[in-house]
Amino acid sequence: LVVVAAFRRSFAAGSNPGGAKLAGEGNSNVGSEIVESKAQIYRPSGNEHHRVFRWGVGSKFRAISKNRFTPVHKEHRKEIYLRNDYYESDNPNIIWEDLNEAWEVYWYEWAKLNAKPFPVKKFGVEAAKLEAFAFFKELEEAGRLGKKPVAESPQEGLFFDGRLQSWVCFFWRNGRPQSRAFSAAKYGYDGAKALAEAKQRDPENGVIPL
Repeated sequence: LVVVAAFRRSFAAGSNPGGAKLAGEGNSNVGSEIVESKAQIYRPSGNEHHRVFRWGVGSKFRAISKNRFTPVHKEHRKEIYLRNDYYESDNPNIIWEDLNEAWEVYWYEWAKLNAKPFPVKKFGVEAAKLEAFAFFKELEEAGRLGKKPVAESPQEGLFFDGRLQSWVCFFWRNGRPQSRAFSAAKYGYDGAKALAEAKQRDPENGVIPL
């Protein structure tokens, strides 16, 4: 015990009892090579906010069909910091759809409203927005962007319902008022209008004249 205590006192004083060579002894550059490192903590700036993507965040790898998240109904929660102006769009036909976490492109073609989503879970955060704007540009260059149809009522009791996207007609049958709606998505804008006119003209059969 006396020997151990003496060794501890001499080691604390800086001596090397017994001539044992300490690690790094004889290398004068050891002390200069030691660099103090500090852990860096990320603090978001005022232009960012915390966001949890419920369905996950995709990438080029996930954009390939065989590499998608499976099963599709399962959540793949991903927490990131997102810039505040991410949801802004200077194009009214390209909007952010928060429920499905996707950028949605809307356009009219053949007098019908169409939409195509670009989900974050497939393309990634920034790539989904870029893909949506690139697709709209392709539609524009291909001349596929039609004008929104202006629904003018040709006669009383016949009109286009924007909420139902259908032509609606009112008519009387057996002394009672009735109505029918013909979907523009099913029959086309002009086709649905022709069916509504025929139904109002002939409540029993609604046959379109040849």
